[in-house]
Amino acid sequence: MPWTAVAAIVLVGAYQQGLLSWDKPPASGPAKAVALPGGGTSDGDRCGTKGYHHFPLPAAASSPAPQATPRPGPQLDLGSYGYSQSGRDGGTFHIGLLFAQGPKGSLKVSRTLGGEGVAVEIEGPDGLVAGAHGLPVTWDSPRKTGREDKTHIDLTGGGGGEITLPARALCPGYDANAVWKGLQPPIDSSNTMTGQPAYTLTVSVRDPGIGELRKSIGVPVGGNLLSANNLVPDGP
Repeated sequence: MPWTAVAAIVLVGAYQQGLLSWDKPPASGPAKAVALPGGGTSDGDRCGTKGYHHFPLPAAASSPAPQATPRPGPQLDLGSYGYSQSGRDGGTFHIGLLFAQGPKGSLKVSRTLGGEGVAVEIEGPDGLVAGAHGLPVTWDSPRKTGREDKTHIDLTGGGGGEITLPARALCPGYDANAVWKGLQPPIDSSNTMTGQPAYTLTVSVRDPGIGELRKSIGVPVGGNLLSANNLVPDGP
């Protein structure tokens, strides 16, 4: 069989299996709120808005955290964040969440995080470029607060999970791969970070268990909210 015929068969087979796509997938979603595959709703109706957050976060939530400063009470950090490209759905952002109860107390939250899920916003110089709320969490730990309690998870001693943000949550005209690169801080030839990322990634949750822990240890601010971002912490 001529090699050109063999190549054609391989290409057709790959296309049928979804490994190749001759129709380029959409790089972004519409400028309106839409349901997302896997759960949650996009913030497309907020595209271009500066300082927008689904939850009422304080202004400091979008600022670099002070470096090596002890934080009382429960904490949320970004364990990791990455991007995987798919020929069919335009790609997906994967964001790892790390929870900690702080210096003392215990942190127990509902598996649905107060029934509201997770909110994610990505903002650039021209405002919101991607966002969604109501995103479900895939928890790393199967631990529960009680043998019969399947609705809550015990994060005392630390715990985490992962959320996914489909490319459909991007505002029109934005490319997922370009946004992913903009979430990385610039580095020099020795891999030293030299500034802040072009895009700010903010992740936030709201659950009564967070407020209960704060109240039990006398932390007066924050309520039921926790948030984290990808900004490089300020130096000492």
